[in-house]
Amino acid sequence: MAFEKQFKLEAAEKPKASQPSTLRRQKFIAAIDKQLAGMPDGDTGNIKSAWVWKSDQGDWLISPRYGKAPLELAPGLNAIKCTDAKDVAENLRKLKTLAGEGKLDGVLEGAASAIRSRFGK
Repeated sequence: MAFEKQFKLEAAEKPKASQPSTLRRQKFIAAIDKQLAGMPDGDTGNIKSAWVWKSDQGDWLISPRYGKAPLELAPGLNAIKCTDAKDVAENLRKLKTLAGEGKLDGVLEGAASAIRSRFGK
């Protein structure tokens, strides 16, 4: 059987070890995808997400997490304020893009270090 005709073949090997930052990034993007799966199709407001909630003032808030720990996106700030369910989905997509570009690597590294520090006790 001629595989060349059925597939686009290439001589490549899977890397033996991945960079820790790449693995953290992939884990975080997978978690964002899981949160996006709980978003409604329309603007119904029924969001099924562990990261998202509605405040008493009517604003939607996203608290992105790495593991069970909320990420500190800026000093002392760990939530993103949104206006409606559509804005929540848009901001989750923005987070996914930033993570994919590596712009959240420092934040993810800080969260991973905090988690690892609790295991040494």
